[in-house]
Amino acid sequence: MSDSRGTSERGSGAPASRSEWLSRQSWADPSLRRSLGLTTLSAVVPGSGLLGTPRRRLGLVIVALALVALLVVGGYALTNGLTTTALQTAADTGRLRAIAVVLVLGTLVWVSGIALTALSSAPRRPTSGGRAALVTLTAVLCLAVTAPAVFGVRYITAHVDAVDKVFSSGGVVGGSGGGATPTSVVGDDPDDPWKDLPRVNVMLLGSDGSDAREGTRTDTMIVASIDTETGDSVLFSIPRNLQRIPLPRDNPLHRVHGPVYDCGDQCLMNSIWTEAEATAEEHPEWYADDPTPGQTATREVLSGILGIPIHHTVIVNMEGFADLVDAMGGVLVNVQERIPIGGRTFTDANGTLQLDQTSDYEWLEAGSHRLDGPQALAYSRSRVTSDDFSRMRRQRCMVAAVVDQVEPMTMLQRYPQIIGAVGDNVVTDLPQEDLDEWAGLVLQVQGATMSSLPFTGANIDTVDPNYSQIRARVYEALNPAPAPEPPPEEATATSAPEDEAQETTEAPPEEAAATTSEEPTDELEDVGAVCG
Repeated sequence: MSDSRGTSERGSGAPASRSEWLSRQSWADPSLRRSLGLTTLSAVVPGSGLLGTPRRRLGLVIVALALVALLVVGGYALTNGLTTTALQTAADTGRLRAIAVVLVLGTLVWVSGIALTALSSAPRRPTSGGRAALVTLTAVLCLAVTAPAVFGVRYITAHVDAVDKVFSSGGVVGGSGGGATPTSVVGDDPDDPWKDLPRVNVMLLGSDGSDAREGTRTDTMIVASIDTETGDSVLFSIPRNLQRIPLPRDNPLHRVHGPVYDCGDQCLMNSIWTEAEATAEEHPEWYADDPTPGQTATREVLSGILGIPIHHTVIVNMEGFADLVDAMGGVLVNVQERIPIGGRTFTDANGTLQLDQTSDYEWLEAGSHRLDGPQALAYSRSRVTSDDFSRMRRQRCMVAAVVDQVEPMTMLQRYPQIIGAVGDNVVTDLPQEDLDEWAGLVLQVQGATMSSLPFTGANIDTVDPNYSQIRARVYEALNPAPAPEPPPEEATATSAPEDEAQETTEAPPEEAAATTSEEPTDELEDVGAVCG
């Protein structure tokens, strides 16, 4: 009879076992539910759960500190703008280190508040199930609060390490120190640091050094001239095979070669760096105050060619460019000409670069492709089936594609890898203490126009260049003439008879249509015009 009664009770909803009964009793305990709620509250707002425990004064202090920190950060970001705040913070490694310390300390206080809330509010006589539930919840909440701080410190550390690498070598490719002391061009007025410098000019060099080559070859040379008031900028591309290079009188190379670096196709613009380094080895006394003779010579020569001062230098190791593209997850490029990827090259009897057909290579066909790092590097450097000028266009297109495709989510997910690739392969002589002002200038550049004027075989003679003409074109690009007033005839043209207006809408003849698809003429144009 007892068995039938027990069976009847279980069938009517009684616990099937002692463990189930204890579990139900645990969750039914109001003190346990209160403890779980207060512990969760301390995870949502630091220390707030302690307000419901005997340690309410400590809770008030933690809550007050959290609110003050939130008001300070939020007020600063709203006052200066989110983008400006982010750029200024990224530019100030001292501020980033302080943020990392505060982040660690704040997280410790937060986690301690969660654990202390659980201890202070725990039931006096908890069941084993209730104790396990409270401990599990506390551990999960502590991990949830700690994880973002761990990622934040990791990102900050990666960023600070990269900035220190980029700015510690004084512009030496692959260097780890010992570069020239950077000279600031930023003014003293905090409200307008650029008022005394209408334009700032930065030399961008792509280093093509490798184990198979002697010294550093700057095969990519671009000078960016930025209007510091409007942010409008012009990119001047200089070909690597420029000959009859004028040498500044005060540069030591002038003592060796005279006013012109000229020995045919063996004395090209991209060998100035290596020539200066070789001269420094033979005559170190000439470079006693210059630890970067190659960089100095390249900067001074390009300044003379273009007729403008060059204030700073940024150097990118082209071999490391592949690492940057891979860190971004690849780059989408509109390939305009068939390009071989991989393989070996050789120079034939006529001095023409040829592709070794027996080597391992593949063709990158025209069209839209997502390239990985090695493919992007090969696409940017290849000239076996084209020429230097085509390569210059492809390099500008690659730069534009990389800039356009840096998405916020990609940067967030892959930031340590991306910034690590930058730190390992980019150096500059920009003073690190000027990064705040440069961050503001970058914002202006992003919202302004960017033009490009490449010097190629289409607009100059690379064998015997007219440097006066080059400097004149640079001046015209930086000081464009005002747009002419429309002639009076245009006013009457708008009221032309209907039959004449219909004639202007007819399709152009085939000859005229063909001219619209010709190769770019290498005139001053939008930087992305040749990449469509």
